[in-house]
Amino acid sequence: MERQASIGGYQMIRMFISDLDGTLLNKYHIADKTINQAIEEADRRGYRFAVATGRHMRNHQRFGLGFLKHTQYIIAMNGALVIDNKGKIIDTSAIEPNKVIEIQDMFPEISFEFLTAQHAYVKHNRFKHFLKGFKNTPTFKNFGRALLNLLVGQFHYGVDDEFLKTKSILKLECITNSAEEHERLVEYLEANQNYFSFAYNDEVHFEITAQNVNKRQGILALLKKINVHPDRVAVYGNDSNDVEMLEYFIHSYAPSSAKEIAKKVAKNQIGDANDHAVVKHMLATMKKQDLYKK
Repeated sequence: MERQASIGGYQMIRMFISDLDGTLLNKYHIADKTINQAIEEADRRGYRFAVATGRHMRNHQRFGLGFLKHTQYIIAMNGALVIDNKGKIIDTSAIEPNKVIEIQDMFPEISFEFLTAQHAYVKHNRFKHFLKGFKNTPTFKNFGRALLNLLVGQFHYGVDDEFLKTKSILKLECITNSAEEHERLVEYLEANQNYFSFAYNDEVHFEITAQNVNKRQGILALLKKINVHPDRVAVYGNDSNDVEMLEYFIHSYAPSSAKEIAKKVAKNQIGDANDHAVVKHMLATMKKQDLYKK
């Protein structure tokens, strides 16, 4: 690990890592001029910036994120995939193949999305997968997500078990369409904690990864690779899939608009995410620290 510099015992931050939706991005889930310019400024000043997100960060999931050209690393799929800004894989954590097959067999009424580092697969056909995204809970949010997947999801449909067994599945995503379905899936995942980690951010949308996979684990794998001490890193998050990250790092921040579970474990709280709290904090931190540069 690199030697640590400090100001009166304060470990100087040299790297910023932020969640996207509900944390760094604006209410439209994109980056505006203020966000893009702040991250460009961090790059210009010699600071590293990385993203830690549940997104797989391929194709349409990069839309509206102009700052990515000034982002050195991406921790994607809640820590299951770590890549650099050229797409080179630094670390992956795959789900055990037999459990990938088992979970779909246990819940045939759910249309799971099986994600690898490069592709996304679905066992059902396109129309059936679309319907299962909102069929029993036709909220605007569920319908919107299902429609977005239908139009730009770029899934490979109709794959079978033998095909999936040959793939390194890093993450599963799905929508549950009833309270009973939700409870059964939670019970199954909790009973199989030796194989799965999971998070859900709206009671219906599940994000499932391998055992002990989370953003903290993904970030630590990255920091080991690039020889940066965790105490030199500031992290920002707002939801249940950020908890392990916010608990671990001494410089952890949750926006005031974050969910209570995130605010409870974060070491510090900043302003509302929709008021650019993350990039404002980054800029203030850099300006303060750069006064001490030799």
